[in-house]
Amino acid sequence: MKKLLNWLKWKLKITPGWKECRLASCWDGANASKRMMNILSPGMSEDKFKSYVKWMEGRGCDTVHCFLINQADGENAGYNCATDGGAQRVAKARIDYLRKRGFAVVLWIIADDSARFAADLFRNAEAYCARMADAGLFDHASYVVLGLEMDEYGNRANWTKLRSALLSVWKGKIGVHHTSGNSFPYADLGDIILGQLDPKTATETAIKNQIARIQAKGKAAVGFEYSRNPDRQKATWALDAGAIGVGNW
Repeated sequence: MKKLLNWLKWKLKITPGWKECRLASCWDGANASKRMMNILSPGMSEDKFKSYVKWMEGRGCDTVHCFLINQADGENAGYNCATDGGAQRVAKARIDYLRKRGFAVVLWIIADDSARFAADLFRNAEAYCARMADAGLFDHASYVVLGLEMDEYGNRANWTKLRSALLSVWKGKIGVHHTSGNSFPYADLGDIILGQLDPKTATETAIKNQIARIQAKGKAAVGFEYSRNPDRQKATWALDAGAIGVGNW
């Protein structure tokens, strides 16, 4: 019955709301060598993709975070769903697979360590967002994050342009993400702020303080990255502080 219900929701494009994107586990292995955020990569085999999905299911996750564009960040990087039709087809099939299994899908436009891809994306934001929308990549997105560690590359004009281009083809909540422990300079561009702290400083107090700072800005908070591996304790601290979701479940 659950499988049938999930299939019907996928078929009818009934997408989990952004507040339902609660439990995700995005990294595993030595120094986060296993990257669940890269599962849309055509460089990742179907067997590995499905093994990572099974691993997330086993941890009780209800949400998956995935990059659409990733030049060099982690395993199986080097793909671009804005320019490569083959990558688009793989990503669309895998998003459908995730939704059929009941996962909420949070899409991230671009990873860091993607300087060349990012420069191209910013120059062609409207065309590239339209291409990805036409390929159906946003059809099942619960929300979309503009980029990982946005303060490391690009500038306000770039991110504002990308945000506008995305919203011209897809209507939904926008997330923003910054490097560890900063003042969230692009907070105003998002509805959701995904928090990150250096694992060495991500104490209970620091995590709860960060969630409170995000909420004080009138934004929804996600305790996204506090470890390079699953960390149920740190995730629980974030949820207890009022985060709508976590990335280290």
